[in-house]
Amino acid sequence: MTDDQLPAARDGGGLDLASVQSLADFAEACGRLRAGRSYADLRRAARPRSLPAATVSDLLNARSTPTRDTVVTFLLACGLHDDAARRPWLAVWERVATAGQPQPAGAVRVRLARPRLLGVHAAIQMSGTVRELPPYVPRDVDADLRSALTAAAAEGGFVLLLGGSSVGKTRTLHEAALATLPEWWLLHPADTAAIAGHAQAPTPRTVLWLDELQRYLNRPAALPAGTLRQLVTAGTVVVATLWPEEYTVRTARTCTDQQDLYANDRELLGLARLIQVPETFSRAERRHGEALAGTDPRIRIALDTTDAGFTQVLAAGPALIHRWEHAPAADCYGRAVITAALDARRVGAQQPATRAYLEAAAPAYLTAAQQATAPADWLDRALAYATGTVHGAAACLTPVPAGMGAVAGYLPADYLHQHAQRTRRTAALPDLVWNALLTHRDPRDSLGLAGNAERRGRPEHAITFYRGALATDGLLAAVPLAATLIQHGAGAGADEGLQILRDHAAGNTIVAHFLTDMLVHCGRIDEAVQVLRELADGGDRYGVRRLTALLAEYSRLDEALQVLHEYAAGDPYAYQQLAELLTEHGCHAQAARVLSEPGAIRSFSEMIDMAAEFRRAVDVPFELPPGIAEAAHAHQLAADLAGQGHIEEALQLLRDRAAAGDEEAIRRLVSMLTEHDRVDEALQVLRDRAATSTSDARWLAGMLKSRGRVEEAMQVLRDRAASGDVHCLQQLATMLEDHDRVDEALQALREHAADASVGYRLTGMLVRYGRADELLDEVAAGTTGAVEALPRLRRTNKPIVH
Repeated sequence: MTDDQLPAARDGGGLDLASVQSLADFAEACGRLRAGRSYADLRRAARPRSLPAATVSDLLNARSTPTRDTVVTFLLACGLHDDAARRPWLAVWERVATAGQPQPAGAVRVRLARPRLLGVHAAIQMSGTVRELPPYVPRDVDADLRSALTAAAAEGGFVLLLGGSSVGKTRTLHEAALATLPEWWLLHPADTAAIAGHAQAPTPRTVLWLDELQRYLNRPAALPAGTLRQLVTAGTVVVATLWPEEYTVRTARTCTDQQDLYANDRELLGLARLIQVPETFSRAERRHGEALAGTDPRIRIALDTTDAGFTQVLAAGPALIHRWEHAPAADCYGRAVITAALDARRVGAQQPATRAYLEAAAPAYLTAAQQATAPADWLDRALAYATGTVHGAAACLTPVPAGMGAVAGYLPADYLHQHAQRTRRTAALPDLVWNALLTHRDPRDSLGLAGNAERRGRPEHAITFYRGALATDGLLAAVPLAATLIQHGAGAGADEGLQILRDHAAGNTIVAHFLTDMLVHCGRIDEAVQVLRELADGGDRYGVRRLTALLAEYSRLDEALQVLHEYAAGDPYAYQQLAELLTEHGCHAQAARVLSEPGAIRSFSEMIDMAAEFRRAVDVPFELPPGIAEAAHAHQLAADLAGQGHIEEALQLLRDRAAAGDEEAIRRLVSMLTEHDRVDEALQVLRDRAATSTSDARWLAGMLKSRGRVEEAMQVLRDRAASGDVHCLQQLATMLEDHDRVDEALQALREHAADASVGYRLTGMLVRYGRADELLDEVAAGTTGAVEALPRLRRTNKPIVH
């Protein structure tokens, strides 16, 4: 019996709910389900819910479209107490209730969407199997995912599944949408322009399907966070899938001195309800699989394969790896073109690898003998091997059409790409391949290739790629092109780079600040000061702070003080900077007056520390601003209570302050608990906050370490690092290094080396320990800071470790 076939309540007949298309059809079906029950019978059976006779009459006579609550109550009264039994009826009600609503262009009902077109991987094909996909094996995340979709359906929402390639994300998401929103419209946009067009006139009860979300986030045409927020506000259910490494690199905070390339992505991803899809099946999931193994032989094979995950086997992932890595000798040319395509994608080429590129690059992966003895049709044979399907499900390379009978290029399988990212992470790209990319690249890939070339110590290639990206990427290419010219070019190259920045700095504060950095780098201080003065005149407070710091650095203190006096109004950071300058020159009284002004309010702890500093230096009165004074009074009262022996009252006062958002109260609460030998309670306060607070997680780790609980401390930091917390990762690396676990520290950093600050830390450690070969590996991997670290390693006197 299918979901659309339900037994009548009492007569034993069947109800074909699939044929119900109108309100009258629905009323007739409900009449059959009623099966002779009187209105009074239904009212009694519905209790404690209310089901008036007039409501039942309207439902059974199709006078008006019933509400969902009315339908649920009626179904309960008719004996359908199980969710699975009510689900098809509610789907029919949804279809009838929304029949007159507008259909988005190109949309289909969720129940009619084809899983393969939504991104569900093809499954291995075997003799005796007729279904394109095997039965769905329930996953542990199903309940949370379906609850999230139901909640999103009520008022709009964004649900994001995280997981690697071929772990079943898309199939799981499709099954959840089918179960919860079968009659909603499903829209699968081709690009961000299509999303923006729909956002201008969003339709009700619409699911926006964004499988492989990174395709919609890649710059320059990234999906704006504002557009997604607009859709959610309009009631749209936005669903997406994303690889964990893509999520981490886009949400990790970058160094403060670097341009924040992923600010939009981080804001957009912050709107999502995250659900993780594990790579392997749990015991419960395997039990579900065992129950279905008799229905499809592919499930049995996937369950019995122990060296790969269930979903990966179904998608033929391990077989693809074997086809690539263990190609027969006669198919060495096929392996070469697969490797060439994988390496191109690894260094930033997202568009299909063209035949011309593969022909030019493949010889780099062949021996001299293999090149010399290649048959005349070697490339055709290689492409036939690379595009051959494995188990009828997938191929190492998939042809991308350029019209009927024409191939635009070839894309490597995602699962194979992820595997190659790990196994070939530190494999240097041969010169022949770089040159092939220069000649045969798609212009849309120029920007990504440029960044990879620069990080891999190939500035000449980077400059060529950046120049090629100017037409399509504009400012995004112009700024790094200028930086590369300045840093790696001499004379004319540096002048050209500075002029590019000057041409783009007008009206763009980010470029203007970067121009300042480059001018200082080139020793052109007066011009840098002039650029910052113009920014300050335009109301850029950050420009004021930078201008002051630059003037002070070059001993132009009078000018620095003049700038701050002129521009500091309303900027607490500028006030503090002015006070610090005054303090450095012994003007404590003036600094105290500056920080006592209303516009200089800072956090409680900073204000208290500054006041204490002034009192230590000279006897200078320091008045706390009103908001800070109130907190200070409460904290002083807690200290007095503790001093009088009323510890519980003091702790409760601090707990209340902490609950109200007083961060300083938390610090004092933990300190007081610790002082009174209630360390476990102090640790618990921090544990409760460590999952969401970087500072508290680091504090907790520090306390655990100081008490000899090093492994616990490291685990706290590992948990935060796994969620993309770069600061906790850095502390973990320090702790490991302090305990002579250098290899572990390096490995922890390597796992998150896509973050620029982690890259700098990793390469710095490799320099300190003289690990030349490993540093060269990081250059090949494109790790930030690796190229710059090489000269430092050569200047050290440490022995080179090979």
